[in-house]
Amino acid sequence: MKTNLEIEYKTILSKEEYHLLLDYFKDAHEIKQTNYYYQSKNSLNKKIAARIRQINTCFELTFKIKQEKGKLEVNFEVPSNSVDHFKREDVREFLNKHQFTSDWKYIGELHTTRHIIQDKYGELCIDHNQYLDIEDYELEYEVNNDFEEFAFKRYLEILNQFSIKNIKAKAKFHRFIITKFGLD
Repeated sequence: MKTNLEIEYKTILSKEEYHLLLDYFKDAHEIKQTNYYYQSKNSLNKKIAARIRQINTCFELTFKIKQEKGKLEVNFEVPSNSVDHFKREDVREFLNKHQFTSDWKYIGELHTTRHIIQDKYGELCIDHNQYLDIEDYELEYEVNNDFEEFAFKRYLEILNQFSIKNIKAKAKFHRFIITKFGLD
């Protein structure tokens, strides 16, 4: 089990803004990833989100728990995409400790083509997402927590450089849930 405090800034992009950024950041490293989303069988729990992310042949089960600042990410390496991993002893212990159920169900997936640019403040990600019948684009800046204040300034500079509005985007998981279940 690994943990990380995730602090990120993100905005939805138009298709044109997405291509403008890709043209500028030509050396970005491209990866393809799939997020397999799960929800507890009890209800839509707004305090915790769960996914298994696949990049190439690697899989990672991640729980995101909202904090006062950012989200606590708790990650478990797993061999595949399967709801059975929620029953694994170390995963059950974590869920029980935080008073979450270990009874989860698969609800769908989101595919991302991600272009990554590393800098001293964090990781800039230019994403093209496909889920359900939706296709969207976003810019994420995943912050090195030691440089949070500088990273936010850098993020705003990038937006200004390309005349992109800072329209705060919901997390991928939340956009998926809103679309799948017709929520606001």
